[in-house]
Amino acid sequence: METVPIYDVGGSLPISLEAFRNRPCALPFSHAAYMPPTPEEVDRLIDLAGWSQNVTAKLVGVAYNPKKGSSTVRKWKAAVEKDDSREIPYSAWRLMLIYAGVVTIDDGLAALNIHS
Repeated sequence: METVPIYDVGGSLPISLEAFRNRPCALPFSHAAYMPPTPEEVDRLIDLAGWSQNVTAKLVGVAYNPKKGSSTVRKWKAAVEKDDSREIPYSAWRLMLIYAGVVTIDDGLAALNIHS
């Protein structure tokens, strides 16, 4: 198994989709160094991918209102100290990483020694 360096430069946010690749939040859930994304990382990925709240909601299968956006996506992006903040489920996050081209399905399978 290849060792991949993990970069988290003082908590600064990635400036490109490629910069997400070596962040702890982009690792497979089973990886010892995996960390859930912060609300800021969720927001940054959505911004870098160029998605609206509605597009994000459609991609991961959560409710949205064509005129008001998605309260679920808003909660994932809300600062942790806010009452309405919610941690994004790993499955939704991983799907967003796949759709954004940050990771592939094969990356996750390889981490579990499963070959497609």
